[in-house]
Amino acid sequence: MSSVPEKDWKIFRKLQNDLTAKACELIFVKIEEIAKNREGTEHKSYLHLYNLIQAEDAKIAEMFNNPTRNNILLKLVSLKNYGVFSEDQFQMFSQETQDRIASILEFRC
Repeated sequence: MSSVPEKDWKIFRKLQNDLTAKACELIFVKIEEIAKNREGTEHKSYLHLYNLIQAEDAKIAEMFNNPTRNNILLKLVSLKNYGVFSEDQFQMFSQETQDRIASILEFRC
């Protein structure tokens, strides 16, 4: 996979902590929903929570593990696909990178 412009790499590095926090917050919302509705189905809720954590951990790894200039485009695609980017954050990237992300997402759907 080809790299992104240096400017976009620097933007990702600047946003990385905020994006990680947002991804985790989205997971906590799902966890809170499971916990809120567990009464009478505790074991089923536990299994649902366990499966959720495994699936979300894979997404976190896809978005954030070992970011390099060579794989950052796919990390950005995942961030967009999973709804972690705010529109303002996404607009910070070059038009070229935004277009490449959109193009990749078109093929994923």
